[in-house]
Amino acid sequence: MDRMLDVRAGRVLEPLRAEVFGVARFEEHGRHLGASHDVGTAPLGRSTFYPRLQSNIRALRVAYRYLFDAPHHEHAISPAAEWLFDNFHLIEGQLKEIRVGLGPRYYRSLPVLQGAPLAGLPRVYGVAWSFVAHTDSAFDESLLVHFLNAYQQTCELTQGELWALPTTLRVVLIENLRRLAERLASHKAAQELASLCATRCEDLTPATLDAACAAMEQRGVAPVFLAHLAQSMAGRRTHGETASVPSLFPVQQWLLTAVPDLVALQAQQQINQAADQLSMGHAVTALRHIGAADWSDIISQTSLVLRSMLQSPVFAAEDEVTRNTTLHGIERLSARSRRGEAAVAQALLALMSGAAGAGTLAGDWLEG
Repeated sequence: MDRMLDVRAGRVLEPLRAEVFGVARFEEHGRHLGASHDVGTAPLGRSTFYPRLQSNIRALRVAYRYLFDAPHHEHAISPAAEWLFDNFHLIEGQLKEIRVGLGPRYYRSLPVLQGAPLAGLPRVYGVAWSFVAHTDSAFDESLLVHFLNAYQQTCELTQGELWALPTTLRVVLIENLRRLAERLASHKAAQELASLCATRCEDLTPATLDAACAAMEQRGVAPVFLAHLAQSMAGRRTHGETASVPSLFPVQQWLLTAVPDLVALQAQQQINQAADQLSMGHAVTALRHIGAADWSDIISQTSLVLRSMLQSPVFAAEDEVTRNTTLHGIERLSARSRRGEAAVAQALLALMSGAAGAGTLAGDWLEG
């Protein structure tokens, strides 16, 4: 309990959950996000991506152990926690997929965000973060394609970023699962503390309750603590103790001020629990769908380079190995010339078609 309610850890992070967008709003958001992202190159030898991932994995496992490895007396497991328990083997499997999916060197080669709140993380992390938030952790291939294409109307994504997207989506979903699991565990701890306070109500003073509530507020779980304390105190009266018992007076009087509308507070708790259950279910299901998705097809619909090159009958007729060789060559030329990969692809197509001036243009780029 102490670890889950430790105020030194700060407030429990809110789940990645924002307004759920349809196609039109996702396209509008994609264009705005692409225009707003300020990117640069990752500093040599430094990365916030893997430390953040490792921190999320550790916190997720700690929350899981608290929820399920220790007895919790009369407190029932919430539906969201049941989702976590039933599917934790899948989550552990995804962690292995992430480790082997893309190495640190690959991620260090990707453009990184310069501005808060995701400064230092790959730009594709920001893209995945926004998609997860505005789908409530669900995975929809069609929405993703619309979002990526709209984003690239204002900001081109590299081939490396697009191929990093499946793993990055998994990483962001793991972060959201960490937030949800930590939220469930801290709420459980707050309920247990409230039950303990109710059983020892004769020892409590308004000052003690004020201090406890202030600590819960710092951790972000005060509403859960208050709702359960009020419910527990009401239960004590139901089981034989009456309002005339002197030991109940200070707690009851304090609760009247701290919880002026218990019905509204409990209703909000139910709404929050339902939202957490939905987010947890979406995130677990999304991990499955990402693994089953045809990413070659998704990238063929969203890669500006690939769409440009497929205009050439020669490229379209090539086998996969030869295509990949060409695409990797475009990546190298883009890095060397500091031009976008789509622009390099257009120059290559011009050379292939024998357009006037194409050779001079290519020479200038290579010299630049």
